[in-house]
Amino acid sequence: MRVLKSIRFWIPFLLLISLIIGSFLVPVFIPDFQESGPSYMTDEETGKVIAAPPYSISEMPPLGSDKLGRNLFVILVAGAKYTLISAIVIALLRMAGGFTLGILYAFLPRWIRKGSKGILDTFNFIPLAIVVYILLFPLQQAFVGGALSSFQFLIIEVIVISLIVFPSLGMYVGQGMNDFLRQDFISVSRTMGATRFHLIRKHLWPQFSRQSIVLFSEQLSQTLLLLVQLGILHITLGGLMMVNFGILETIPEYFSVTNEWAATMSINIQQIFNKPLLLLAPLLFFAVSIYCVNVISSVLRSVLIEGEAVRKKKRSKVNTESRAQTNVGKEHFQFMQTGKRRDLHG
Repeated sequence: MRVLKSIRFWIPFLLLISLIIGSFLVPVFIPDFQESGPSYMTDEETGKVIAAPPYSISEMPPLGSDKLGRNLFVILVAGAKYTLISAIVIALLRMAGGFTLGILYAFLPRWIRKGSKGILDTFNFIPLAIVVYILLFPLQQAFVGGALSSFQFLIIEVIVISLIVFPSLGMYVGQGMNDFLRQDFISVSRTMGATRFHLIRKHLWPQFSRQSIVLFSEQLSQTLLLLVQLGILHITLGGLMMVNFGILETIPEYFSVTNEWAATMSINIQQIFNKPLLLLAPLLFFAVSIYCVNVISSVLRSVLIEGEAVRKKKRSKVNTESRAQTNVGKEHFQFMQTGKRRDLHG
């Protein structure tokens, strides 16, 4: 395939794979990465305290530390598996549910599609982050109270974030399928007795299998963006543990079991003006990952969809030219035969 020969595909793909593999390797090579770092740093010559957590980039390269003195880069790499793998699973679930509903939508009677389109369109204008926050906030409280484990909460979050886009994605895919089923050769197949299963297997699947790969990469990018928004609202994969400090008023402090990127943002969001790097570092990981996914999506779209359209156009042009040359050859042959007959009768 032309995709496998593209450097623009392999560089972002290998970068994402490296993050996931590195995430599994961190606990092996640095088993105590989650423990608190040094409480302070001293000058070797004078012995004076020169720094305290969170440390800067120069004090603890390459990205400094969090407020517990832990290396921020190591924490983010360790949490990559939860962020990226969960986003991949969510995108896969969205594709499975979206295409299933899309097939059902494509074969619905016209009056049902027309009536449901207005309702399903509203999901495109509702901020998904707000809806997911409303649905998951009670579960976040249950997790803090100990009613749910971190893994159970993570599974529920993945399912909810997947289900929330089923209506709009199913309508989008189903509308494309319905437009495709209106073509003349589909009508001919139906006239010849083709069943719905035959149309799905022989026509819809070959047509939309390429588009599904591109749509998957787009859903992956949108999922990562949604996780950023939820992180600002303190809804993260695996949940946040909360401890209240303060005498006159309670000041919540958040802790994460998974250390995924949105959780790292939530934990340090109150430090945005004092130590902006604590928030910018996980945002940088999100931005690089989203950029990589968008580049992969662009390559897949240009090769699988736009490239296929160009190839079909070229084949159509070649067939037209070959038919024209055949017609010219036939006319020339008929002209020569007519000339010979005239000479014989001359």
